[in-house]
Amino acid sequence: MENQTRVTEFILLGLSSDPQMQIFLFLVFLVIYLVTLVGNILIMVVIRADSHLHTPMYFFLFHLSFVDICYSSVTVPKMLMNFLAEHKTISVNGCIAQMFFILFTAGAEVFILSVMAYDRYTAICDPLRYMTKMNKGICCQLVNGAWVIGFFHALLNTIFTFKLYFCGPNQISHFSCELPHLLKLSCTEALTNQVVLLTSIVIFGSSSFLLTLISYIHIIYTIVRIRSAEGRRKVFSTCSSHLIMVGLWYLTGFFQYTKPSSVSSGALDEMFSVQYTILTPMLNPIIYSLKNKDVKKALSKTVDKLIDKVVIDQAPTHSFPEYMSMENQTTVTEFILLGLSSDPQIQIFLFLVFLVIYLITLVGNIMIMVLIRADFHLHTPMYFFLFHLSFVDICYSSITVPKMLMNFLAEHKTISVNGCIAQMFFFFLFAGTEVFILSAMAYDRYAAICDPLHYVDAINKEIWVQLVSGAWITGFFYGLINTVFALELHFCGPNEISHFSCELPPLLQLSCTDSLTNQMVLLTSVVILGSSSFLFTLISYIHVISTILRIRSAEGRRKAFSTCSSHLIVVGLLYLTAFFQYTKPRSVSSVLLDEMFSIQYSILTPMLNPIIYSLKNKEVKTALRNILGKFSSLN
Repeated sequence: MENQTRVTEFILLGLSSDPQMQIFLFLVFLVIYLVTLVGNILIMVVIRADSHLHTPMYFFLFHLSFVDICYSSVTVPKMLMNFLAEHKTISVNGCIAQMFFILFTAGAEVFILSVMAYDRYTAICDPLRYMTKMNKGICCQLVNGAWVIGFFHALLNTIFTFKLYFCGPNQISHFSCELPHLLKLSCTEALTNQVVLLTSIVIFGSSSFLLTLISYIHIIYTIVRIRSAEGRRKVFSTCSSHLIMVGLWYLTGFFQYTKPSSVSSGALDEMFSVQYTILTPMLNPIIYSLKNKDVKKALSKTVDKLIDKVVIDQAPTHSFPEYMSMENQTTVTEFILLGLSSDPQIQIFLFLVFLVIYLITLVGNIMIMVLIRADFHLHTPMYFFLFHLSFVDICYSSITVPKMLMNFLAEHKTISVNGCIAQMFFFFLFAGTEVFILSAMAYDRYAAICDPLHYVDAINKEIWVQLVSGAWITGFFYGLINTVFALELHFCGPNEISHFSCELPPLLQLSCTDSLTNQMVLLTSVVILGSSSFLFTLISYIHVISTILRIRSAEGRRKAFSTCSSHLIVVGLLYLTAFFQYTKPRSVSSVLLDEMFSIQYSILTPMLNPIIYSLKNKEVKTALRNILGKFSSLN
């Protein structure tokens, strides 16, 4: 810190300072996190694949599982890194950002739980009007409302948190940045923040709790009036899973934020935080799979489908129940993703292949991120950019592969128009961010090789952050400009996309309106943003190669080139395939060729990046050996 009077980063003390215990906790929470991811993704896949689960109740459960993945991912990856890291620091802005997303996803979760309680109330207490009260429009409004409320709950507290000034102790006796812990470290008066936090919890938390409570009062009253014991048991079984989750969530979450300071303790706070931020997201899919017959049945069917490799052909039905059917037959409201093959046997094989690729992508990139965070020798600009590249690769791959995997098992491979455009937006966002992070990495190699004496000044910490932030902002506007114009399109004819994901070129072919403007916007944005990043990278490497060639010794040239060879391979893989996909003439287009190149730059490249960097980079291999040695020393 340049200015000792102002804190610029916090130290997260975590759950333990004992190195041996930290390794044990790392393994425990890694298993918990993987179970959380696999369990919730499995719930989402099962709901999407089984048409019998296309009801409001499972629509909300699908979104609850998604929120649980996000909620857990806000804290656990950082916790895992800190278990292995020498310096368990987080910047003030990074800490506030983590706090924002904790409040955001927590707020969304409690209101989705309230919505699920209302759904159970309607189904049990007013079954004759259930389809009317819980139609598609209302379901979407309720879920959107949960997200909006969670956002404003977080935004309100975050705005006031930015007004705090931190100048004293910077140690947080916790594993994550939660607001109560930040308020204790503030050098300015935090009374306003405490009032805002308490008010927002009372308004948002209590309102969701009362909605849930009132719903269950009516439900229990209705169940008690049922004469037969079997009838009461069957009705109660439809809401027992949700009731358990509500109890787990509210009891721990409300205690954490409303308990008096007189009963506070570090161990108690951590215990309750672990419960509602880490264990609850893991328990949700377990409880719903154990307590819910429909989910168990659908899961059994999916497993049998994988094991036996048998697809049971059924009479064609719409992938949504009647209340989700299209009201206007002249307007397309959903697309059909034809994918890579229509052969059931091939689909099972492709499911397994791409599942392995996706798992390698996740494990490889997470491993790179953990190594960089854990090894102090990798805390340099080059590995700072590589850390963010790995994160982008995880996001980039996750935009398309999970949906592709669902469709391999689903009878109806549909996606809503809005969902398709949303996927397209995030595809542009992460693709744009990735190419500019690669450009930033090229500039870093240029500064390190061509001007080593001024490298520290040319690539200081402030410039690192600016370059990465600029990459994200550029990617965002790249996605936004194409998405805004895509929303103007009207789809009324064929709705089959001969692809496994929603990319803009296939969408333009289905538009009933003139798509010339969209084509021009796409081409212009690719030329301006894509070419500028490409030229930036190209110019950097022209200088790098020129400098390397002027080195007299062969050993010196080899060492200098080895510092950028991995990056050069990754740049070549991404640019050559992506640029061909978006700039090739129609005369050389074919479905097979388009899919081949899309798989290369959107699925294989994110998987290959960590492999290339681990095989071609001595420092990464050394860090990996150190981590493995740290684990083996425990035996």
